[in-house]
Amino acid sequence: MLDLASVLSPMTISLDNLLLDPNNPRFSELGEEINPIPELRFNEDKVQGSTLAKMKDPVFGVNELRDTIKTLGFLPMDRIVVRKWKGAPEKFVVIEGNRRVTALKWLITLNDTGKETFTEQQIANFTELQCLLLDDEIAPDMAHLILPGLRHISGIKEWGPYQKAKVIVALRESGMSSQETAQSLGLSTRAANQAYRCFMALEHMRKDEEYADFATPKMYSYFEEVLKKPTIKQWLGWNDSTEKFEKTDELSEFYSWIAPSEHNESLKLPEAVSVRDLGKIIQDDNAMRTFRSPSGTLVQALVKYEVEHPEEWTPKIFTATSALRSLTPDKLRNMDNSAQAAIEELARTIEQVLKDRAALLGVQ
Repeated sequence: MLDLASVLSPMTISLDNLLLDPNNPRFSELGEEINPIPELRFNEDKVQGSTLAKMKDPVFGVNELRDTIKTLGFLPMDRIVVRKWKGAPEKFVVIEGNRRVTALKWLITLNDTGKETFTEQQIANFTELQCLLLDDEIAPDMAHLILPGLRHISGIKEWGPYQKAKVIVALRESGMSSQETAQSLGLSTRAANQAYRCFMALEHMRKDEEYADFATPKMYSYFEEVLKKPTIKQWLGWNDSTEKFEKTDELSEFYSWIAPSEHNESLKLPEAVSVRDLGKIIQDDNAMRTFRSPSGTLVQALVKYEVEHPEEWTPKIFTATSALRSLTPDKLRNMDNSAQAAIEELARTIEQVLKDRAALLGVQ
């Protein structure tokens, strides 16, 4: 394993000489591939401008970080990690700290355009930065993934699950074993292997002639749920050795439930967590017949299943009823918004279940 501490050296670098990484693995969430932009183009104004704009996307939370730095100043407790840019010796590419560098560049732009006014001391704090330089001649390329991965996969503004998995795949493809990959990122081998399999499952969809266009990073969570449910894995014929689904007809049907089409006004499985409920009914012919019908929904199928298997759900109803009855006036007065929202959601679900049951029984 690489000892990263031995290949990092401290140095002070001007903000102007720091290049945001246009191939940041974070951008996988936006559906982009790692390493699409050549190294020698990193310094171009349009490339840096585009990267800065992407980093300002609300999903990355840079605006909150910008406001924190504006209020408290830039606290270099966690140093920005950089490597030498191959295009010029005075320029450096940010490996770890793209959010912080984006926030700092944003603040300087606000000052330069007159929208903010900072003192000379603040400007110096924002622009003369204590960094750690990674020795590229000693550290292999995989260090560029391991270093930010340790922070973002194990903590500190986590990457989304798709980005995590993509880094895991990149490290595995670089020659690292599953155990080494997991250790490098501070994960258990089981968690790293599961993420790897989920990524491979999504890649399988990406190669499907009919549904390839729908295989976006947002679909990753569906396959997380699929591989957690033994009944769904078995139904789709997942093979751990080949890392593929082998039941093609069932797989195409599953894709049709999660991907929109001109024939589907609404998805059968509108969100990834729906897969959990599908796992309950997938082996029940009657419930699946209801689900597969043109107007059938997952809720209707679950109602049918649970009516026929009352012993599996009635205790939960009794538990929920008991919990609601236990709410004293004092508890009701002090109830927070999330608890109230949960009760309101339960009320809506109950209303929908009763409507679905009436529809199934033909009751007007």
